[in-house]
Amino acid sequence: MKKLSACFTFILLSFICTSLQAQDSIPRIIIGDISVYESADSIAGEGIQGRVAYDASTNTLTLHDAAISSFLWAYRTEGSFKVKLLGDNSIERMISSNDSCTFFGPGTLTLGGTSTGIALDCAHTDFLALAEGATVDITASEAGIYTIYDDMMDPDSILHVPVLVVDNSSLTVTAPLCFEFIPALWLSECHVVEPAGFEYQLDTWLDLSSQIFRNYLEIRAGSSDVVVPEFDAAAMKPSVYPNPTDNLLTVELSNGAGITHAVVYDLQGRIVADMSNAGGRSTATVNVHSIPAGVYLLRVTDTDGKEYHQKIVKK
Repeated sequence: MKKLSACFTFILLSFICTSLQAQDSIPRIIIGDISVYESADSIAGEGIQGRVAYDASTNTLTLHDAAISSFLWAYRTEGSFKVKLLGDNSIERMISSNDSCTFFGPGTLTLGGTSTGIALDCAHTDFLALAEGATVDITASEAGIYTIYDDMMDPDSILHVPVLVVDNSSLTVTAPLCFEFIPALWLSECHVVEPAGFEYQLDTWLDLSSQIFRNYLEIRAGSSDVVVPEFDAAAMKPSVYPNPTDNLLTVELSNGAGITHAVVYDLQGRIVADMSNAGGRSTATVNVHSIPAGVYLLRVTDTDGKEYHQKIVKK
């Protein structure tokens, strides 16, 4: 699996370097042999069917009953890369190197390539999210959802691994190997259908390293009656309270390290609250009074350079 990731990365980077030699700037998106540098109401070419548009101001790609038979690569840009799904869409395979990558509905997306599903750049990407009624099916991929990581990268990069967020959306992965280097899954307003009989705590993190997730995973929007076992949060996770909150959010680490940075994202990857200098103390306070009520993702960086993610709710 690791060899597959490294091989695909080498081929992709070789292609990108070749394609950029004659360009004056770096494209925001590459679709097959088409480079996109700025907003476009219509992106057309070989391997593209249906309507494909791009808004550079919001870094949003819109797919409307579109089929992309070649790979799609979202280049590193500030903030989140977003994919708006309208109607039924398909992509052979894709990679994102942005801070985050969010698919939002109400449409559907099928990834049916033979080599990769959704690949994330672990040097940059904080999370992959499905939101606002998106439906994503990965049906014929050998890799499913995974993080690009190989021996050529800085060893510290393994500390920066994306999480998978599914909020009021649906996901089905039937790949032989669903996940690699994706440490955790966070669910909100949705439930696990398969693996059958698997018990979990609603609106919390699930450990994707479990072998039970390696062959099949189905998540559907909406709540479900489930048996809720006792849940022991991992010791590495920060303590965040009060949560939900309507004003101040206190973050506390119990691992002996201090907090250097705390950032709050909405589920479309936008930073809505940012405490850039916490002074290395074990406890920090983030003011979320001015952001709208809703569900958000908190990213905390400690003095050892490790990062932790936690769901928060603003009342």
